[in-house]
Amino acid sequence: MTNQDSFAQESFLKEDPFGFIQPEEYEPLGIDPSDVPPGTFPARKHPSKLLSRFGGNAYGFGFFEVYDRASPKDLRLLQSIKPENPDHAEKFYREINRIYRDIGLLIRFSRFGKPFYLIPFSLVLTSLSAIKSKANEISKIIHFHRKKYLQESHRIGLLTYAEDLLINDLSLSFKEHQFVLLDSFEELSRASEPFDLVILTRDIYEIVFMEKFSLRTGRVISKKDLEKYAHYIVGKTYELLKPGGEIFVIAHRLALKSEREIKVDFKTEEEEKNFLLYTHIFRTERKYRTEGRSVQVRTFDFQKYLNPPYVEKEMLDKLLAHRRVEDMNIEEVGGLPYLNFSQEDGLAYDQEKT
Repeated sequence: MTNQDSFAQESFLKEDPFGFIQPEEYEPLGIDPSDVPPGTFPARKHPSKLLSRFGGNAYGFGFFEVYDRASPKDLRLLQSIKPENPDHAEKFYREINRIYRDIGLLIRFSRFGKPFYLIPFSLVLTSLSAIKSKANEISKIIHFHRKKYLQESHRIGLLTYAEDLLINDLSLSFKEHQFVLLDSFEELSRASEPFDLVILTRDIYEIVFMEKFSLRTGRVISKKDLEKYAHYIVGKTYELLKPGGEIFVIAHRLALKSEREIKVDFKTEEEEKNFLLYTHIFRTERKYRTEGRSVQVRTFDFQKYLNPPYVEKEMLDKLLAHRRVEDMNIEEVGGLPYLNFSQEDGLAYDQEKT
């Protein structure tokens, strides 16, 4: 590790948004150092979403990955994991970690059956920025709601999971409001007082797949059933509102397939090489060659390039044959093989219409 890397790591740990786990804590927490690949930090919390190389959520439960890439035996093992029964995960933690690694998830288990999460270096500052941006958008809505109803204090429901870093940010920024976590059907049913505002902090389909909301059917859920289930959750949420109460949804915007193309001019050779490298890792709508740092790009591909899925360092090393992109010229990057990892978000749909 270089001095610059050490400095970066120290800075990240000082921010500590995810509850980073220090190397000296590995042994007492039962973490095998070999389960922490280079370029990542082990942590107690994780970002809400990071696309895995197979199209699902790298911090999710593998709904989009396991049915295509896990054997029936592995699938049964993953479906048997329950938070209230760590003894089972403790017994099979090595096998569980192998499966998660193979399907591209950034969740691992300690030998005590407790989960922890791998946070890529590059994601830390990006996540802090994304959380702050989302908190700012929600802050605008809360301020608007307060002015609209001339009410200083609100009871606000947050439909998210308990480890969401956004909760602390909002609670510290708005101490005059009462925030209530709604992370399961039990919490939706248990709410005794109505809400002025309920905020869905992610896409409704992502909420459906949250652990305490997810349908444990043992089969792939159909799009029709998914829509019904999503409508049911929103209906239950609507019933919790006061008269005049509002629901606010904030989510990452899914890129929609389109024939439209845009002209992209790269300011530097580094940007040009990064784009070409991206097209060799992921399955783009067409193959690209840059000429004179300018290229016509499908809007779907460009939006994905600006927010690409996570790729493990081992995959990059294999693609680049352990070379550095900085040491390669444009022709060498353009001549790399194509990995064709999926860029799909799972079930594509019109978010605005929904």
